Amino acid sequence: MSNRTALSRAIVAALSVGYTSFAVANPTAGSPYFTDSQSSHVEDATSRGIGTVNMITCVMSAMQPDELVNTGDYIALVDENKCNAEKRSGAGNSSSGDGAQAASYMTSIVNSTRASNTDPMLTKVWISEEEQDQQMTIFVRTSASQAPSANNPFGVFRLDFCGKADSGPTTCMMNGFLDAQAGSLGFYQDEAGSGTTALQLTSVGTTTGSGKLSITENQGGMNVNQEFTFAYDQSLFLRGDQCFSRDAADPDTRFSVWRYGLYDAITGARVTRNSGFPIEYMSGGQTYHGYMGYWGLSLPPDAGSLASGATINKVDYGSGNAPTSTAFTLVKADGKLTKYTRQTTTLDKLDQIKITTFVGNDANNFFSGATPNSQYEVYWDNAAGNFKAVAQVNCGQNGCQTQSIEPEQAVAVTYFTPRGGLQGWSQSLGGEVFINLSGVTGPVQSTSVNVSYRVQDLVYPADMPAQLYCLNNCPTAAGLNAYFNQNTGTSPFGSSFNNWNSTAAANVVSYTTNAQSALLLDSAALPVAFTDSNALQQHPEFQHGVRSGRLFTSLAAAECSTGSGTYCDFKVNEASVYYVWETGANNWNQFAAVKDSSGTVVLFDAPLQVNYTVPTGAQYGQYAGKNIVLQYGGFGDLWGIPGQCVSRLTNQPVGCDTQDARYVPEFVIPMSDVTGVVTSGQTNFLVKWLDREIRFARKDLTVCSALVAPTNVTLPTAAGLRNPADPSSTFYIGVKPTVTTAPRVIHGDVKY
Repeated sequence: MSNRTALSRAIVAALSVGYTSFAVANPTAGSPYFTDSQSSHVEDATSRGIGTVNMITCVMSAMQPDELVNTGDYIALVDENKCNAEKRSGAGNSSSGDGAQAASYMTSIVNSTRASNTDPMLTKVWISEEEQDQQMTIFVRTSASQAPSANNPFGVFRLDFCGKADSGPTTCMMNGFLDAQAGSLGFYQDEAGSGTTALQLTSVGTTTGSGKLSITENQGGMNVNQEFTFAYDQSLFLRGDQCFSRDAADPDTRFSVWRYGLYDAITGARVTRNSGFPIEYMSGGQTYHGYMGYWGLSLPPDAGSLASGATINKVDYGSGNAPTSTAFTLVKADGKLTKYTRQTTTLDKLDQIKITTFVGNDANNFFSGATPNSQYEVYWDNAAGNFKAVAQVNCGQNGCQTQSIEPEQAVAVTYFTPRGGLQGWSQSLGGEVFINLSGVTGPVQSTSVNVSYRVQDLVYPADMPAQLYCLNNCPTAAGLNAYFNQNTGTSPFGSSFNNWNSTAAANVVSYTTNAQSALLLDSAALPVAFTDSNALQQHPEFQHGVRSGRLFTSLAAAECSTGSGTYCDFKVNEASVYYVWETGANNWNQFAAVKDSSGTVVLFDAPLQVNYTVPTGAQYGQYAGKNIVLQYGGFGDLWGIPGQCVSRLTNQPVGCDTQDARYVPEFVIPMSDVTGVVTSGQTNFLVKWLDREIRFARKDLTVCSALVAPTNVTLPTAAGLRNPADPSSTFYIGVKPTVTTAPRVIHGDVKY
């Protein structure tokens, strides 16, 4: 019996609905395009209270314990980013930068046993994790004795967990259980100092049921409690004073997809990318397991930092046999260079497509009341002939939040003339965007205004240009040190900070590169690198790293006008290629690659950029009929669909600054050989959704008049806690075993 199936059903079956999907395409019915499985889950306000359990069950599924019963201890690598629903749908998660796509692998040791077909399946798991800057191990014990059935849809199982620091206090940093019995289900979790969650389903079934959820969180030193009682039947779901339809076909039901697959349009085969491979690293007599790929090097937190020149081993899995390893030499730098290659379109094609741009000290010219030195979200309004500011982006210690502007504010085209045009970032166009408005003094013909957007590629050491120049936001070693270590200056960019003006030749910032170290060097021949995580965290706008402005190879190409002797940043947008340097504490801020025994660097595939024409129809909103750019990093990883925020309580669209808002993709690419097709050059690919959420359609409360929420529910308490990390407990799973063999499972994929 699959623990994933039992646990997931235990959490969301009370809200679940069925679905049917089909498509007619060239591939045969037996191709992966048709046979790859799809899963749906319901997202509701009650989902927030069980986020940790949802994550743990996702993690356990990725370990595949039911596939490796009675095979002994084994290692499983689990990508935490794929299981953390809060991270992917946080209200500030409106970007799709490197950090959002980089894998974050947790190492776990798993042991799954079953004495006979009549005995329960027992699973013991030790997960290495980092919590509140502490290394900890999550001890998990699961016992499953009955499979789900028509009369008992959750089956019978018990899951207990405790997250304990590897050093220091021996108490659980988090402790909880999920207990499914015939006709009921209980869940309790205590996060030391952070809050508690308790859930009880008193009547369970796929067609009827009821229960209660209580969430207590510590907010600003005060305990804040939320409670929900709920009941459901085959058609409706009642939560407190909110009524929802359970019908997936209801026109007001909304969907969001978190994982897509890409398939060959002729054969239906999966489209794969050479994006990386699993590795092993030996240190202090201990073997660490991680991943090397396009987004950098991923290792467990306790592995420490590896220096360039270290030996790591690539783990090769072949035909389900025991893996072999091959030694490689690590090439690593505390920053990385990315190349941006120019693509073009015209302004009319950007109608209604959102762009984020920076507004400097001239904010009053942007619109009355605008905040200086802030980021704003705008779009081009073809009908009105101007831009519209729709939101302000505010960044803090907890990331960036989007605050809606109501009513929308008109922004004249001429506002951008002094800086040569609008420089910004658009998820729908794959990243950096420049709209050329140089010399504009009045209304424009949008079909004649050129727009540049960029395809990005990682630059390997041998391909680094020998000389680079910079005019705007140009970091130096001294500037980084002064800003982050000495707390002097207004930015790490010195006098080049937000420099939109013409620049004399003497003030152009010059860099060289070192192909051996893969580093950018400033005019003092010092590496432009900074990796102190604590110092970066003190400046929220740089907590995810420091990025330079545009770097370019030809100084003449940036001359404001021929013979002027001055240089303008906006002219760099006309170059076919420019570069950006970034540095920071995260693996995606740093270059990492490996060399084989001959000294040849192993190259990884960059994300595949594909174009998608959004279908027409009300469900596609302002993007209906528009052309957007998406990025495909490998099976399950297709990103770039624009998003919006919805309320956890009502499922209705809200501003991202609204309490209880969560960020979701704005529309779904359908599984269709007509409207579910993306292109790269002359090649067509089919898209299929793999993992989607369903948000029930809200109805008037009177529609749920036949449902009655329970009033006398007894919630689980701390008295029911068990500690699988406590040696004195009968449920103790033991000391974490030492396993030296290569991982048998990598996020759900059993390798051997």
